[in-house]
Amino acid sequence: MGVIVWSTLLGLSAIAGFWCARHLSGKAGIFWAGAIPWFGLLVCLLITEYVIPYQGGGASMWPIAQLFGGTIAAVTGIITYKLCKLKS
Repeated sequence: MGVIVWSTLLGLSAIAGFWCARHLSGKAGIFWAGAIPWFGLLVCLLITEYVIPYQGGGASMWPIAQLFGGTIAAVTGIITYKLCKLKS
């Protein structure tokens, strides 16, 4: 299951970076290429935490998941943005 989650996270982050490279430029493009994946993961984590009924388990780890996963998602979006801008 972990491979599917990471593949989805990185794939959607790359798509966001590609979209930003095609439609935005400059500092705004870099910002949104990182912000869209970061906030997208945050929305998914908060929905899972506060909307979906509790499934049992231990402590809530969504802030740690956001710290690591959100950072990786943002970096992936920015790298994709930069690579797409270099190619065009």
